[in-house]
Amino acid sequence: MNQHTACAWLERLAMCCWLGMSAMAGDVQVDGARSQGKSKDLFELSPAELAQLEITPINVLGSHMHLRGQWMVGYRFMFTDMRGNLDGTRSVSVSDVLQNYPVAHTRMTMEMHMLEVMFAPSDKLTFMAMGDYKHNLMDHQMRTAETFTTRSEGFGDVSLMALYNVLGNVREPGHRLVLNGGISLPSGSINERFQGRRLEYSMQLGSGTVDLIPGVTYLGQAADWAWGAQALFTVRLGENDNHYRMGDGYRLSAWGNYRVAEWFGPSLRLDWRDWDNVHGADPEFNPATNPAFDARKQRGRQLDLLMGLNFYVPHGVLKGNRLSIEGGLPVYQSLAGPNLKTDWLITVGWSYTFN
Repeated sequence: MNQHTACAWLERLAMCCWLGMSAMAGDVQVDGARSQGKSKDLFELSPAELAQLEITPINVLGSHMHLRGQWMVGYRFMFTDMRGNLDGTRSVSVSDVLQNYPVAHTRMTMEMHMLEVMFAPSDKLTFMAMGDYKHNLMDHQMRTAETFTTRSEGFGDVSLMALYNVLGNVREPGHRLVLNGGISLPSGSINERFQGRRLEYSMQLGSGTVDLIPGVTYLGQAADWAWGAQALFTVRLGENDNHYRMGDGYRLSAWGNYRVAEWFGPSLRLDWRDWDNVHGADPEFNPATNPAFDARKQRGRQLDLLMGLNFYVPHGVLKGNRLSIEGGLPVYQSLAGPNLKTDWLITVGWSYTFN
């Protein structure tokens, strides 16, 4: 699927979601004719309504909190399409890769199904737990022109996180500062194989190490606008059973949202990611046969431009349901290659908040 086809599918999906959520919003507005577009001022909203209007893009991890006693359950589907190779910022053809390696990667797709649960024992503190199931495919081409595909599938690492509001009030509009503290537990496999041979670092389902996830999030809200920024870090601890640890990394995000209606708000986000090389090396990997086996060629940097659509049911029997879509393309990539570059990515998610 190329970028043009992906954009066409995104448009169709967005239209279906718009029509469906519009119909649901129309149904719930019958309850006392409470909604007239975006007629309510932020200061006229209840704390619960205000919290739900804090629409942050779905892929910003740990970016929103809940009111005391609230629960949230959610599901996300994430898809990333990678094709073509980069060495630094320079595109490298398959034939160029095959001049130095007997095998070249031509495409990789990554699917992830994630379940998450959040609970707020107080207005200042929210806990979150996440687990995922991954399905990865990677296409290869050999010097003989023979092609083959490898696959890995299974549960990934489990993450636990706490969010603490250190500045501002979740029950009032304005500016807030949230501290993020998380840990990733090594529940995902690092021994995925194809025809008896261990697959590349990027095809494994977990890191194999306990990883810390500290960060800080800023949130702002005024009138129909909301905005924010986040810095999130990944710090790997120790070495896994295959004698390596994945590289540390950090992620910087900045976004803005506009409340078009009580039940809908689009968003725009910039997402910068930077990750280091693998430390140590898997003894089963021969770096001379495949660049993805080389621990010194795993570093990368990437800036994505992402657009989102966020739908929320504010009243009635479906109150608390939210549907979010976010998709986009990289505007900058630099890889210690040759390695596969990201072509496009999309996330679709649903969540339900209740007391």
